[in-house]
Amino acid sequence: MAKTQLFFTTDIHGSDVCFRKFINAGKAYKADVLVLGGDITGKMIIPIVEQDDGSHEAEYLGSDLVLKTKEELEALEKNIKLIGAYFYYTNENELSEFRQDRSKIKELFEKLIRARLEEWVVLTEERLAGTNIKCIINPGNDDAYFIDDILKKSDIIIVPEGKNIQIDEYHEMISTGFANITPWHCERDVPEEEIEQKIEAMTSHVNDMENCIFNFHCPPFDAVIDYAPLLDKNMKPVLTAGGEPEMIPVGCKAVRAAIEKYQPLYGLHGHIHESKGYTRIGRTICLNPGSEYGEGVVRGVILVLDIKPKKCKWMFSEG
Repeated sequence: MAKTQLFFTTDIHGSDVCFRKFINAGKAYKADVLVLGGDITGKMIIPIVEQDDGSHEAEYLGSDLVLKTKEELEALEKNIKLIGAYFYYTNENELSEFRQDRSKIKELFEKLIRARLEEWVVLTEERLAGTNIKCIINPGNDDAYFIDDILKKSDIIIVPEGKNIQIDEYHEMISTGFANITPWHCERDVPEEEIEQKIEAMTSHVNDMENCIFNFHCPPFDAVIDYAPLLDKNMKPVLTAGGEPEMIPVGCKAVRAAIEKYQPLYGLHGHIHESKGYTRIGRTICLNPGSEYGEGVVRGVILVLDIKPKKCKWMFSEG
């Protein structure tokens, strides 16, 4: 068997630049398999509001912008897509209606997510058709359930949630994007017991655990790669005496227990953007590349998978 090269990234949160880099990573890193580990969609809409004089106003990254030319608008659109947000052209009357009826904002948000995701599916089909590159995209805890059906319409994209995917002749991968309960109570936040059940259902179908990869969006609890700022009741970071955020482990205990029990080859994780790093739990190497999607930077991990586990290698990447 020739060695299999796998590229993993995660937590792009709607960034158009990051998704394009992910798709291009097959060529850039000579990867046979691309894996996007969760939290695919963006978190906010930026209104671009038409004014009576024909200009537009928008609030972008804390700055109030007045845009008077087509070129200025196009530049703003590009920047908004880069940071993973969605732009929407509107006027003061419609904006007032949105403020009065939150359900309209939810409907618009879903519409914009669908549109960008459908663009990405088309891009994936165009770039990867005929390449024999496996493209695996798993929703994360931040992602709404409706995106699964959009991804599944593709003939190229594999949605691996709850499945055992054969990476190559010797390596399998099981995946879940669900996470233990977060302060934000995201769509796919579930109790630890439910995550344990999902993992056990998948492990029962693994043929060779020694060469298996756990693609679990949430990292294992208290494992270096799951530390995030402690938040107060107002969702603000608690600071230490030195003025730095107090960091605490927030990973998943069920994920850690499964890794300790089954000892797979690798654990691929994300979820906690600021916890880039790696750790060992027994023989298992657990990796979190971190995330800088707001800067258009793709942080990743490259795995070189060989027949024998001890010959497999990995390295972080950034681009």
